[in-house]
Amino acid sequence: MGFRPSPRTLLIDPTGQGRSPALFLDFDGTLAPLSPSPSEVRLSETHVRLLCRLADRYPTFVISGRGEADLLSRLPPADLAGISGDHGAVRLLAGERHLHPRAQQAGALLPEFVARAKSVLEAIPGIVVEPKEFSLSVHYRAVDPKRIPEASALLRRLFGEFSAREMFRISEGKMVWEVRPEGGVTKEETLDFFLGALASRPERDGGPGYFPVMAGDDTTDLGAVNRAVERGGIGLWVGDPPAGLDPAARVLVSPDALWEILQGLL
Repeated sequence: MGFRPSPRTLLIDPTGQGRSPALFLDFDGTLAPLSPSPSEVRLSETHVRLLCRLADRYPTFVISGRGEADLLSRLPPADLAGISGDHGAVRLLAGERHLHPRAQQAGALLPEFVARAKSVLEAIPGIVVEPKEFSLSVHYRAVDPKRIPEASALLRRLFGEFSAREMFRISEGKMVWEVRPEGGVTKEETLDFFLGALASRPERDGGPGYFPVMAGDDTTDLGAVNRAVERGGIGLWVGDPPAGLDPAARVLVSPDALWEILQGLL
């Protein structure tokens, strides 16, 4: 069962230092409900307008596993304080594009694996191999459940044959396997990066700074939700809470529940 905190509680610094909230939001499954096909996941016009209003009032960041171009096509980038795609490999901040050094190296090696994965895995009906600039998603939401173990075994066999496998890792999310760079390319590191940028803003003028409010729903969000709590902020989990979720995180039943809270901040 989800716990729906009052919107007002998201405005109050849990540490009592008087810091202001900064919003960090995952996209798929958090801001937008999941769909059978990743290409169908969109924000409604109402939610786009609401996101813009939030960004006018609070520093608002979207941190997603989607590729940069794909994510930008679904968001109002001019209104956001920052955007991160490819699980933190790419960070857009104040008109500048920052690449994680480890991701840049891994991206040059990924095409070899992408070509092999598409040729082998897409022979299984329902598998969608989605290459990005620095990572790869293998979606199996539409696969016959009886064939999912076969697909998983094939992916891991291919990964074991990949000459640059030490540069990557495989993680499992909601009906998706992610092949992404190893070595610090994470959403929690991205949250730290953006918070550091906020702390250096001249307009803070030595003020108490910001505390993070991080919302996520899947495996790759877990570290960032926990990191928000570790940094004296608030973690919001959308959906069934996973093992390892910080007990101080608040659990919400759905993206709609999150939007109700976000609307209450205005």
